[in-house]
Amino acid sequence: MLIPTPSRYFAGEGQTRREIPAPLGKAVLELEQTLAQSIWLLFNHPTQAEFDDSLRAQFFAARNSLAANCPIAVLIDSPGGQAKTAYQIAHMLKTHCGGFTAIVPRYAKSAATLFALGADEILISRYGELGPLDVQMLDPDREAYVSALDEVQALERLQAFAMDVVDKTMMLLISRTAKRTDIILPIVLRFVAELVRPLFEKIDVVHYNSSSRLLKVAEEYAVRLLQPRLTEDQAKAIARHLVEKYPEHGFFIDGEEASKIEGVGLPTITYPTDDQVRIMDVMMPYLGKTTAIGKVTEVPRP
Repeated sequence: MLIPTPSRYFAGEGQTRREIPAPLGKAVLELEQTLAQSIWLLFNHPTQAEFDDSLRAQFFAARNSLAANCPIAVLIDSPGGQAKTAYQIAHMLKTHCGGFTAIVPRYAKSAATLFALGADEILISRYGELGPLDVQMLDPDREAYVSALDEVQALERLQAFAMDVVDKTMMLLISRTAKRTDIILPIVLRFVAELVRPLFEKIDVVHYNSSSRLLKVAEEYAVRLLQPRLTEDQAKAIARHLVEKYPEHGFFIDGEEASKIEGVGLPTITYPTDDQVRIMDVMMPYLGKTTAIGKVTEVPRP
């Protein structure tokens, strides 16, 4: 009796084609059947790939293999990368394919979240996560990436601290001296100015402006991807929230929270069926360990 030889599974084509684990490949093709959509993988193992010019080139080189005005699904497992690249790929899929579904079994963080904002549907597992859009910058002194929001928020907090000290000092002196406000105020302002000046002088204005500009870039890309499903005001509110309102870059944003942001939420959030959950559970052991870009194909062994 002949015993069937297991097939091999590959993602991508040409020089970027690579073999992926058979259980993962089988699961992807099974998920395709439940969606009735072709699935492309966008798996960026953090030590090997990210949203960058190389990834953009791969998608654009393969666009001729994508049927025009035929939406696809993109299965994402990515820590992010460059905001511009995420926007370019999302824009290309919207323009060429007429739209796409973003599937998030585990996570799509940072620029991968930005990419997902352009989807017609974000199919996210109950354990899947999106992330904030605060841009990361390389700090040469620390030799590590830091959030561009750190410096911007530092100035805002200093301003809030200064105003709080003015209020408290005014109240204290008025209660103790019984003098008029117009007499006390100049004294208080000089005191607070001397107190906070050394802190404000530590801020590099050029670096601050650069950080602000980078954050604005991510926000503007998000606004463009969220429209026209949302009004301009709604898109701006959600984009600003994703850029500014979370305490750290790795903050966990699940589907439920994403659907409620600013009282509007992402209108594209959906959850997998029981059958799709079963398929995603098969994929989980391979996520974070596999870098694969493109369509999955099954190749019978000779």
